[in-house]
Amino acid sequence: MDTFSNLPLFQGIGDADRAALLGCLKTYSRAYKKGEFILLEQDHIQDVGIVRTGMVHMLKEDIWGHLTLLAYMGPGELFGETFALCPGRASHVSFQAAADTEVLFLPLDHVLTPCKKQCDFHAAVSRNLCTMLGERNLQLMEKIEIAAKSSLREKILAYLSIQAQKQGSKYITVPLNRTEMASFLHANRSAMTRELSEMQADGLIEFDGNTFVLK
Repeated sequence: MDTFSNLPLFQGIGDADRAALLGCLKTYSRAYKKGEFILLEQDHIQDVGIVRTGMVHMLKEDIWGHLTLLAYMGPGELFGETFALCPGRASHVSFQAAADTEVLFLPLDHVLTPCKKQCDFHAAVSRNLCTMLGERNLQLMEKIEIAAKSSLREKILAYLSIQAQKQGSKYITVPLNRTEMASFLHANRSAMTRELSEMQADGLIEFDGNTFVLK
């Protein structure tokens, strides 16, 4: 149970109730190797995924087979909730393990349907899930903020600024490698790498690998 205690879904729920909750809500866990697809486009999603360990990428493939990284989720974060909340609609995106990943799946109907046992923790997990849904919407708003910038430099600065605000420092570590970061910013990798070098030469940033300093 200790491995679940740090998940936001179980905030405010005691250890004893947590064990009962997993059975009541029919949760289950799955492990995935890096690069393995968890859910595919056109799948009908009924269960919300919660990342326990690792990282999950939300990917969109266009008609020509080009993949774009739309979002990424780390430990404690949700994925698939949009489609689970729209019964009958197939997923428009795929979800892939970006590292060795373990996922806790939560059947949404067991959360939304009142518990016959009237478990005290059922209301708590419903509230926590709503809070997590709100946080996911905030992440999508951040992506819109980045995408709305007109130049690649502005997109990079917006992304790094958001990371700095989250980490509370101008010395930050981004969770994406260069290829992933370029895809997330909808940019060519070579163009982004060149722009980063020019930004460093202009005194805007310093970087070493995934570590950045905002000047």
